Amino acid sequence: MDENNGTETWHRSLQAVLAALNQTLHGAIPCPGQPAAGTAGPTRGGHAGHAGRNDNAYMYILFVMTLFAATVGSLILGYTRSRKVDKRSDPYHVYIKNRVSMI
Repeated sequence: MDENNGTETWHRSLQAVLAALNQTLHGAIPCPGQPAAGTAGPTRGGHAGHAGRNDNAYMYILFVMTLFAATVGSLILGYTRSRKVDKRSDPYHVYIKNRVSMI
């Protein structure tokens, strides 16, 4: 049961990467090319810290993706319904329908 199959080291390295990413996102570690959060001087974009005008960018992305999904869904639905209408008005099906109703 004490076998080491390599997942423990993989798990530790993944945790380290996620911790570094979390610190970068919260401003504890500056991204390359940006001054540290505690240094004086103008910050990128003219605002302090990590709050800015792009705070709700994820909402815009979600909105655009929802519109795209609705557009694609309506196109697929319209196409499948038009194919069903074509099958119903097929001359062979009309002939069979009329022929059966005559009997």
